[in-house]
Amino acid sequence: MKKAIPLIIVFVSFNFYGQTLEQKAAEKACECVKEIRTLNDENYIECISKSLTESLIETDRKENFKKISTVDGMKNTLSEVDSIVKLICSIDQNALLEEKTKLYYRYSENLNATNSYKIGKDFMDAENYKLAIEAFQLALKNDPNFVLALDDIAMSYRKIDQYEEAIQFYQKSLDIFPEGDFALMNIAVVYSLKHDYKTSGEYFKKLIKFHPNYAEGYYGLGRSFAFLEDYENALTNIIKAHKIYVKEGSQYTKDSQQMIQIIFNEMKKGEKEKDFYRIAKENDVNINHF
Repeated sequence: MKKAIPLIIVFVSFNFYGQTLEQKAAEKACECVKEIRTLNDENYIECISKSLTESLIETDRKENFKKISTVDGMKNTLSEVDSIVKLICSIDQNALLEEKTKLYYRYSENLNATNSYKIGKDFMDAENYKLAIEAFQLALKNDPNFVLALDDIAMSYRKIDQYEEAIQFYQKSLDIFPEGDFALMNIAVVYSLKHDYKTSGEYFKKLIKFHPNYAEGYYGLGRSFAFLEDYENALTNIIKAHKIYVKEGSQYTKDSQQMIQIIFNEMKKGEKEKDFYRIAKENDVNINHF
């Protein structure tokens, strides 16, 4: 079943001189999207496809038909239209993400799935992760797209050190809800536990992209860079995390302070002490605070 998302959109019109096929289709698609009260993948793609067809008729069809005559050509054209739509239809991303979070981080509409999930949560609280996994499996049998169950079965596998299974279920969760902070954070942690710091860092970057005020994203990315001995990027991200922790009055300020000290020691050993102070200054940090 498609999840419907209230559309929060501000339309910005462009008048392109000598519009390309993609530009013309995007402008039409934006008009189409503006008319939709609730946005989902199906009606969004329908708007783009319909607009592309209309634009083909109105432009130099011979040249443009050649452009989309191959599978790759069609994919590239649709991707370009999608990118332009997102540029000229300014969507309130924060409000949209908030609505998506409410939709996916909730109990299943399938009562059997929800009941099994609640049993699984009780087993998790009792640290009986194997029985929790069995309960979550029952929940997912009744509702394969139940994001909370996918996230918690993944966490249960992580708790018993079955990292590949944890990654598998976190990825299924992200296939449904790519912006999910729980799955993004924890799949990054699992890759870190596997000492795959490059992949871990990529997921932390995604977490930061969708949740720019999420301190743990910067902290995790900073640690990943530190393990890869990229101390300049490590410092930049740990400082960002630290500033958020300080602003929030978080108990984790001590952790970020400790990481900054570790990075300082490593950069000093590498005779990059000046770079340490430069980066601190660029990020408006009084280094004496540490």
